[in-house]
Amino acid sequence: MVIFIDESGTLPDIKDKYIVIAALVAEDPKGLERILPKFRKKIPPKGKREKEKKIPEFKFHYVGDITRRKVLEEIVLKDVRFYTLVVDKMGRKIADTPENYGKLIKALVVSFIKQEKPKDIYIDEHFGSKSDSDRLQSILDSIDEQLKFHQVDSITDSRIDLADFIAGATLRKFRANDDAFYKIISSKIIWEKMKMWNKL
Repeated sequence: MVIFIDESGTLPDIKDKYIVIAALVAEDPKGLERILPKFRKKIPPKGKREKEKKIPEFKFHYVGDITRRKVLEEIVLKDVRFYTLVVDKMGRKIADTPENYGKLIKALVVSFIKQEKPKDIYIDEHFGSKSDSDRLQSILDSIDEQLKFHQVDSITDSRIDLADFIAGATLRKFRANDDAFYKIISSKIIWEKMKMWNKL
């Protein structure tokens, strides 16, 4: 069993009232490797969806509704379950630092650590600089000595982006009051909670 974590929304953008961080728990992580590459190949070369061919990385925010729906429907067919944390930023512009990002991840991880008892957790390589990545790694390693966190490039491991689709569908529900995509994943959500930023 492996866990993939990603977020939707941003800390610094004051226009983002919420940020959602989601964990995708996979009993068979290898079964997830081909989902996004498969849908990328199926995109028609012409028409409304042709621009998706040029996207370097499939994210919920960048693809159209047809692809969003198809990807989410494919994910829930797998042996997976989700944990989602919705954070109300309280109208703040929050610095995107290793400390703040680490706080988000920790708040989510403590929700499933006892139930899932994971060993390996994969998160997106969020920071470009090695010093920031090292600071984040130190924060993550302090959460629990039994856990092994891996910061990976989601362009090379698209399974991270599957967690982004879960977070994106959830954010869409709270940001735009649109639960069309959320309904697709709701049966697989084990735990979901909304917290204020100052309560993390």
